Amino acid sequence: MNLNETVQMAYEEFETNVRKLDQLISQLELWSDEYTINHKKEEVRVPEYIELHLNLEAFKGELEEQINELSKEEALKEAIENAQAHIEERLQAYEETEAIIHDWIREIKNPYMLINNISVVQKNKEFIESILNA
Repeated sequence: MNLNETVQMAYEEFETNVRKLDQLISQLELWSDEYTINHKKEEVRVPEYIELHLNLEAFKGELEEQINELSKEEALKEAIENAQAHIEERLQAYEETEAIIHDWIREIKNPYMLINNISVVQKNKEFIESILNA
């Protein structure tokens, strides 16, 4: 690739962020494997999940912006397409993990007690209710 230094740096940052997305999704998968097997410490686990979810959603937005910007560079077209395919694959795994977690949340006996008593959950009440009502 024949790129100017600014574009090269932007692409390297993008590659780093793709690896970070992999790490965040792996972290969520591990969290799911560990904590959705029972309903112990829900008052701790639900806020943890919300934080992981919010971080991933924000990061997805950042990656989309980077893809939009970098895809303007003809020399990066193939590399960006390959990265997009990888990202889509990882986001599919993310959605599957989220589905498992959402099932776990729907099985909580009294989710409104968590919503009313934990500030992070209360701040994200609409998100939790969308899971409960799905």
